Amino acid sequence: MAFLNPLFLFGLLAAGIPLLIHLWNRRQAVTIDFSSLMFLLTAHRQNVKRLQLKQLLILLLRMLIIALIALALARPFLTLGLPIAAVRAKTDVVIVLDNSFSMAYQDVDGVWFDKAKIKAKEILSSLRHGDSASVILMSDIAIPLYRELTPDINGVISSLDLTEVSNRGTNVQSSIELAHKILSMSNQTNKELYIISDFTKTGWENWSQIPNISGSRILLISVSNNNSHNTNIEEINPSHHLIGVDLPLYLNIKTNNHSNKPLTQTTLSMYIENKKQFEQAYSAQPNEMITKSINHNFPTPGFHKGSFELTSDRLNIDNKRYFVFKVLGNIRVLCVSDNNEFIILSLNPLFNSDDRLGKGLNSMIQPIACHISDFDEYPLDDIDIILFTDVSSISDKSESKIKEFIRKGNDIIAFVSKKCNFTWAPAKFNQVNEWDIPRKIMQYDKTHPIFEIFNDGVLSGQYAPQFYRGLTTELSNDSKIVASFDDDTPFLIEKRENNSKIIFFNVSLDSNSKRNKLLLNPYFLPMIQNTVLYANYDESQRNILVGESYITKFNNVIGTPVWIKRVDSVDENEGTAVIIHEDGSLKYDSTEQPGIYQVDISTQGTLKREFFAVNTHPSESNLDHINLKDATQKINAQTQSSENEDFDSKSLDLYRHGREIWGELLILAVCLLLVEGYLSNRMSVVT
Repeated sequence: MAFLNPLFLFGLLAAGIPLLIHLWNRRQAVTIDFSSLMFLLTAHRQNVKRLQLKQLLILLLRMLIIALIALALARPFLTLGLPIAAVRAKTDVVIVLDNSFSMAYQDVDGVWFDKAKIKAKEILSSLRHGDSASVILMSDIAIPLYRELTPDINGVISSLDLTEVSNRGTNVQSSIELAHKILSMSNQTNKELYIISDFTKTGWENWSQIPNISGSRILLISVSNNNSHNTNIEEINPSHHLIGVDLPLYLNIKTNNHSNKPLTQTTLSMYIENKKQFEQAYSAQPNEMITKSINHNFPTPGFHKGSFELTSDRLNIDNKRYFVFKVLGNIRVLCVSDNNEFIILSLNPLFNSDDRLGKGLNSMIQPIACHISDFDEYPLDDIDIILFTDVSSISDKSESKIKEFIRKGNDIIAFVSKKCNFTWAPAKFNQVNEWDIPRKIMQYDKTHPIFEIFNDGVLSGQYAPQFYRGLTTELSNDSKIVASFDDDTPFLIEKRENNSKIIFFNVSLDSNSKRNKLLLNPYFLPMIQNTVLYANYDESQRNILVGESYITKFNNVIGTPVWIKRVDSVDENEGTAVIIHEDGSLKYDSTEQPGIYQVDISTQGTLKREFFAVNTHPSESNLDHINLKDATQKINAQTQSSENEDFDSKSLDLYRHGREIWGELLILAVCLLLVEGYLSNRMSVVT
C-alpha cells in the first residue's frame, strides 16, 4: 500500500482524542453506606459491566472513525499483489526523447533516432482512455511538444512523427527537470517518466543529482550500443587573429578518432569558395587527436569562406566544419606628421610617392601623407585610420574633425614625444622622463593581437628595441595599458569609444634623434603593421556553434533592417530580417543549422555584405556512453532498459495496476458513525 498524500497520516494522532476525553471525564466510585440491599447490588453490578462494555465499544468506534477519515485524506493506494488492486489505474506519462545530433548515428540496424521514435510510439500506444501524455525533445535545451499533459494521445503520436534530429549537443538536466515539473501537476496515481537516449557521457556531466520531485516511476531506455565509431573535426584555428592580404597564415585543424579501433585511412579536404584547395589522407590510432597545419595565403581582402571535410562515416554531420575569415587589406591610413617618409615606408615598403594610395589595388595598407598644417582641410571620408607621429597640438577645427571621425567608428593611432592633452586621447601625457639606462618592453599580453606574432622574450632580448625616454601618464577611466616598460611606465595604451580604437604609443618616432633607434629595429615594422591591422580588425565572433547568438555592431545605421540567410539553403526565400538596435548592435539567434550565413545591409543605396559560420558542438561527437546504473543514480530512477526490450500494452500495464480506496474508507467511516450514533442514543435512554 502507498499513500498519495502521506502528510495526512499525521491525522491518525487525532484518533487518541476520544480516549483522552474518556479518561478525563471518567467518574470516581464513591462508597455510600446503605441498608442491606444485597439483591439490588448484584443487579447493579451486572448493569455496570454491560454499560462499561458499551462505552468501550463506542470509544473504539469513535477512534476508528477519526483514523479512517485521516487515512482517506492520505489517499491510500493498493498496488500489485492484492486481488482488490487488479484494476488498471489511470496513468500520466512524459517521454524525454533525445534529439541531439549524435542520435543521427546510423547503426547496422538503423538510425538511433528512428529507433527511439519507435520506442516512444510503443509507450504512447499502450495508453488508454483517461490517460494523458507529453513529449519533451532533449538536446542542450528542452523543447516540449506539449507544455501540459494532454489526453489526446493520437495528437502526441502525430507530433512525434514530425520530429527530427537537431544539430545541438546534449544536456540532460533541463529536460528532466521540465518533465518532473509537468508530472508534478498530475493528480493520477500512476506517473511515469521515460528517457529514450543514446546516453552519451557528455550530456550527463557538469551537474549533480536531480531529485525525483514528481514521485514518478522513471525508466531509462537506451537505443545505442557500445561499439560505435566516429571521426570528427574538432576545430579550426588560424595561427593568429590578424589576417592580412598575402601574409603567411597557418590553419590548424584538429581531428579526432572517437573509437577503440585504429583509423586506417581517411581523407581531409579543404574548400575555399566551393573550390578544393587541399586534400590529404592520414591514419589515426584509437582515441587519437591529430592536428594538421595547412599554410594558406589569401590574395584579396574581404570575407573568405570555406570548409574542411572528412571522409563519410556513420555520423556525417560532424565531418564538415565551416569557417569564415575576414582578410584585412586596402586599409587607408592618413599619416599626419612633419616627416612622413619613414612611417610610410614602414606601413608599405612598396609605396610609390607618385601614387599616394600605395602600389597595387590589393595592398594590405595604403598610407597617405599629410602635413600637420594641411590636416585642417584634408577630407576624411575615405580614411580608415589617422596616424599621428609626434604631434603635440592641433587646432580646434581639427579637434572637431577627429571627434566626428571617431563617432563614425574610425580609429586613431599616435606616437607622442611631448606633453599633449587631447580630449579624445586614452591618457594625459605630461612631463618627459629621460633614462640613462635604456628601457625595454617587458610587460605585455602575449595573446593580444598586436603581440601574438612575437615569440616569447624577443621584445626584451638582445635585439629588442631600446627606449631612452617616455612621458608620465594619467590614464582615463576607460583606458587600459596593453604593454609597459620594465619600470612600469606605459608603452602602449588603448581606449575604446563605441566601435573606435584609440591607440597611443608612449614613444617618439623622431628619426633625427640619435637616441631613438625604433625605426631601425627589425621588430618595428611587424609591430606597426600589426597595430594598423588591429585598429582595423573587426572583433565580431564570426565562427560560432549551433544555438549561439551572432552578435556584431554597425556604425550609423540605427534601425536599419538586416537580412540574414544561410548561403547553401535550398529554399531561396529562407532568411530573417533583423533590426539593428539603437547602440548599433545586432543579435541573431536563429543559428540552428550549421553552415555559412550571409548578412546583407543596405546603407545609403550601397549593399554591404558580411558572413559568419555556424558549426556543431565538438563534444557531442564523442559517443562514449554512461553506464546506465550511474545514470539511474544521478536521476533517482528505479529501473532501466535496453534497446532490445519490447513494449506493449500488456507488459506496461503490469506496472499500472492499482486502486485508490479512500472512497471505501469514507463509506466505512460513515457506516461506523451511524453505528456509534445508534449506540450512543441507546445508552442515553438506558441511563
